[in-house]
Amino acid sequence: MNSPEWVHEPEAAKLLAIKHSTLRSMRRDGRLTPGDHYIFATGTPGGPVVYNLPAIRKSLAQRTKEMVAAEAKRRAASKQEKQDSIETFSDAQHVRAGS
Repeated sequence: MNSPEWVHEPEAAKLLAIKHSTLRSMRRDGRLTPGDHYIFATGTPGGPVVYNLPAIRKSLAQRTKEMVAAEAKRRAASKQEKQDSIETFSDAQHVRAGS
């Protein structure tokens, strides 16, 4: 499926499989940058917005990789912390203590 590079919000939301409100939130909170991910179609604030789908997909793919890597690192640290908290005893320790 070959979609156009710049599309209006309803089509962008549909092609990205997200809600319009999510797309607007991404724009407001800075996950999408003006000029790269979206532009005002008329060049005036408050006008219709068009979105650059390939740029958004690339950004979302990168964010996904970063989030997955961070989660894997967090899980590994948690696992190591649990392993470090387990007390272990060996027969050699008991023999020395009893001598």
